[in-house]
Amino acid sequence: MSRTLRILLRRDPSRDRTEEDIRYEGYKVLWPDGRPAAVGLTAFCKHGQRLLGLGRHLAGARERLLDLIIFPLPDGEASLTRLPGHRVRRFSIRRDGRQGRLYFLDGTPTTVVFDLDRDEAPVLHWIGLPLLRDGERQWFDLAARPVEMPARTPTSSPTFGIHPMPHDALS
Repeated sequence: MSRTLRILLRRDPSRDRTEEDIRYEGYKVLWPDGRPAAVGLTAFCKHGQRLLGLGRHLAGARERLLDLIIFPLPDGEASLTRLPGHRVRRFSIRRDGRQGRLYFLDGTPTTVVFDLDRDEAPVLHWIGLPLLRDGERQWFDLAARPVEMPARTPTSSPTFGIHPMPHDALS
């Protein structure tokens, strides 16, 4: 069963940086209601920007509401998840102590590290870090889709957190 995390990404040029000749574009990660999400993500490389469709989805806007969808897999050899109209990429997370680092399909480590002592519970449960034992790895496919932002009214309160998505919703 997939797990979905709804977040608001807001472009933040002050977080732009270059490390080892890799350019990262800065963003603030927020809950849909605009509160900061406690998560260590501050910037995305070109691969992350493409996966999340930031250039296409932002289309000149400063922020975008996205559903990040994880499809946990039994191993790295499983068939790639198909989600029509969306980029899907394969990653793994490996737990090392209280942290979990994301890895590309080929085993290359990313700069994305989740921390059980720093990151908020909905984010940690979405990625599955608390379920892993030290040294254990979990493979997953990841996709992102834009969410149309509802008009805010004083009586409406946006939802956030993990939203299970039934497999039949993928067709």
